[in-house]
Amino acid sequence: MDAFLLKQVVTELSAALHGALVSKVHQPAEKEIVLTLWTGRDDVRLLLSADPGNCRLHLTTRKSTNPPAPPRFCQYLRKHLESMRIASFSLAPYDRAVRIDFQSFRPDAEHERTSLYAELFGRHAKLIYVDGDGTILTPLRTVLPEESRIREIAQGLPYQPLPPPSRVFLPEVTPEDAARIYAMESEGLSRALLNSITGLGRELAREAATLGKDGPGPLFDALRELSRRYEESDFEPGIGTLPDRKRRILPFPCPSAGFVEFQPFPTANEAADQFYTEVAENHELAVLRQQLSSRITALLKKERHKLENVSGDEERLVEGLEGGARGETLKANLGELSKGMSSFHGIPLDPALSPVENMNRYFRLARKAKNAMEIVRKRKREVAESVYYVESLEAQLDAARTRDEHIAVRQELSASFSPRVKTPPKRKGGYKVLPRPIISQVDTVEFRGFTILVGRNNTGNDRIVKELSSPDDLWLHTQGIPGSHVLIKRPQGKEIPKEVIEEGARLAVLHSKAKGSSNIPVFLAEARHVSKFKGAKPGLVRIAKYSTVNVK
Repeated sequence: MDAFLLKQVVTELSAALHGALVSKVHQPAEKEIVLTLWTGRDDVRLLLSADPGNCRLHLTTRKSTNPPAPPRFCQYLRKHLESMRIASFSLAPYDRAVRIDFQSFRPDAEHERTSLYAELFGRHAKLIYVDGDGTILTPLRTVLPEESRIREIAQGLPYQPLPPPSRVFLPEVTPEDAARIYAMESEGLSRALLNSITGLGRELAREAATLGKDGPGPLFDALRELSRRYEESDFEPGIGTLPDRKRRILPFPCPSAGFVEFQPFPTANEAADQFYTEVAENHELAVLRQQLSSRITALLKKERHKLENVSGDEERLVEGLEGGARGETLKANLGELSKGMSSFHGIPLDPALSPVENMNRYFRLARKAKNAMEIVRKRKREVAESVYYVESLEAQLDAARTRDEHIAVRQELSASFSPRVKTPPKRKGGYKVLPRPIISQVDTVEFRGFTILVGRNNTGNDRIVKELSSPDDLWLHTQGIPGSHVLIKRPQGKEIPKEVIEEGARLAVLHSKAKGSSNIPVFLAEARHVSKFKGAKPGLVRIAKYSTVNVK
């Protein structure tokens, strides 16, 4: 949040929140505080964030999840700040350090006046709570002398503002300064402006650099125009969109900075709330996606390792089954065998055993292998299905774009691979908490008068098979590749044309891990031949009868 936008935000807050009562204090994130304020008409929430990447101050409508126990800074503010009223907001010109003054009218209050400083300087952002004399009551984070050569921040010390930067103050820029900055071609004009002038953000620096690219004179004029807009509060807050679809919050339209779209808002607080809500939601989605990806990767590694072990057991049992043939060979040639032999016609023998004992040993190995083979093959099939299922979740995560789609993946993981935890004892008179149902996502596509259903997750695939299909409908799925179930609804008495089947097969490939590949085989079966089997995980089915369609 740059100095231009912050000025407009503070101006709006000063008008709307004078005398507002602090009713609640929350700390939803490590470096974020939310004050719930009673204005006399309704409750509003004021967000103060010292997050290095998104330090800001504005009213917010977004409700964040709070930690089970409030952190130390939050506890202190709850004790001392709640029930106080906002007296004023202060902001020096072109600065980003906001001071919020509070006043208490309670006779038993420990402090009659306090202030909360929000220093919104990127990686140096701080939240510091001080008393009426300027003594620090508590900072969000203590800064020790060995951590900073500029100032120490700790409880009981007098508050010291950051020293002014050595750069040129924007309203004090002269034509000579503009010429000097313009001459810094090696840095790039936009970067040179940021490094030389106090009061400019990245977007406004790009705007001034583009407008002043023709020489020191145009550059000086562009900087003077920015200063005029700040001094006269000539703002039109909104969100700009760059050609790569990235969005930035702006104090006014900046077309010369490369923004191709601009969404205006009535107030700077509304613009900030909308923009930073999007930023927070995108960050939460990225974190959720990373967590799911890590868990799926670990599960795949575990299940594939199981499959390797079971396959090794199967190979050893196959060798054991050969014992029957070896035993028969020894039986037919007992007269040629004697104790002490180590082999016979390539068959290993135990020299300590007699010919009959060696023969019986191979027969025993064959019987054991035969009895165990059925168990091992069943286990191998179960593990292979588990690997396929986790791979389908991996494909589902790759295709997920919205929060609901990510939540559906998380719910499936929790339902199918829940961690082993002790079940808490039931409380008398309590009610059973049921898990939230997994969102079944099914898309509908209309093609040449036919309805095609596409499952977007495994529960959606199950819904297609169990609820939405009729016996004569056509079911499609990529062969041996995790992906969506596709169902072509067959109207009564009508045949499904070849081009519709090809479109269904194309959709099956498009919504699978084979997306982008060529010559992919796709199962084609009537829905009557597709069914769930006992113990099947979501999305897994058995096909009794099918044909194959190749998608080129």
